[in-house]
Amino acid sequence: MLSDSHQGIHAMIFEHIMHIHDTILFCDPEYNQLGERPSKLLKQIKEKLAPADQKLLWEYDGEWIKQLNRQDEIIYTQALMRGISIGYWTALIGQGVGEIEV
Repeated sequence: MLSDSHQGIHAMIFEHIMHIHDTILFCDPEYNQLGERPSKLLKQIKEKLAPADQKLLWEYDGEWIKQLNRQDEIIYTQALMRGISIGYWTALIGQGVGEIEV
């Protein structure tokens, strides 16, 4: 996950990812449908566990999700940066610029 040391483009990317997550993802019917079965299975698992084991399961889930969040952050950051580069080069080529100044 993002730490306090991340600023600038990383914070902007994270904000956009969270916006997509909060406003688009939860409205997607396929996403919601795909989440129904895992939710039911997790509920069944929890019901069979003792309270201490339930706590351990939630702790595991919390730690595991941190890795997934970091994975998404890296993938989306790299994809955005590559998209920006492609857009930049496309714009330069489209303008017929002979020499490129960065």
